[in-house]
Amino acid sequence: MEKKQALIPMRLSTERELRAIVENRRAYTLNNCELNVFETYEVSSQVSLKFDDLVITNMLRGKKVMHLFNQPGFDYLPGETVIVPPNIQMLIDFPNASLAQPTQCTALAIDRQQITNTIDYLNENHPLDGQKLWHLDFDNYHFINNVDLSASINKLIAIGTSNEIHKDVLADLTLKELLIRIMQTQHLTFLEKEDNLAINGRMEQVVHYIKNHLAERLHIEDLCKKIGMSKSVFFRIFKRELGISPVEFVIRERIRLAKKYLANPNSSIKEACFAAGFNSLNYFNRMFKKHEGITPGVYQTIS
Repeated sequence: MEKKQALIPMRLSTERELRAIVENRRAYTLNNCELNVFETYEVSSQVSLKFDDLVITNMLRGKKVMHLFNQPGFDYLPGETVIVPPNIQMLIDFPNASLAQPTQCTALAIDRQQITNTIDYLNENHPLDGQKLWHLDFDNYHFINNVDLSASINKLIAIGTSNEIHKDVLADLTLKELLIRIMQTQHLTFLEKEDNLAINGRMEQVVHYIKNHLAERLHIEDLCKKIGMSKSVFFRIFKRELGISPVEFVIRERIRLAKKYLANPNSSIKEACFAAGFNSLNYFNRMFKKHEGITPGVYQTIS
């Protein structure tokens, strides 16, 4: 399990604001988006919800079971994001909601033209390497929040609920940042899947090479030479496309490989460490705890 970055919970509705115990709604309207805060205070199932615009949803408290695109339901927990295209029906279960422990979720509905303008600007002024275009991937609609993504969402919530006189301008700037973070996260998630690697650009070439040489020493200078880039340009493009540095990507992939070894009861922590390309057991333990939230030993006992 990858360590999630939970958002800052919002205050719960006051008794005066509470108009329903299932998906009670508070709304904060801005020029190009609407921030909705939903709370549910009792066990419920198959609650329907639909928006006219693209919606970015984030769990703040409790648990939902989401049903989307006629697919099996999935657990939706704090530290996770779900994006939903316009006019798509969501069916939601609340298996644990109660007055003492309500669910709380935000739904940020964004004007379509704002999304189009942001993506067009990126493709024109900051194009991706290779033949790819910036876009929102609706096949990858449920993902875990990283530090940058959660920071953008927290900032937008704070702006939307504030009395700041320039809140619309600030919200528009933060919306652009949020959309970029989401597209970076989706691209990274796509490339991390072993069966989804499409080698049609230099960054994909690097990712493919890294994933196939994790047990070896990987030097940034060598990766740069393979694709004919300077170190500074390589770092800039990699971070722009995936949202993390090449070094961080290597660590994440080595931890992913180490987890496969740890899942084998016949493998030791030391074997998993060195087989995944780490050259220090202490460093491996520290990085594993940072990324997974638990030690390799604990992971081994529960996997």
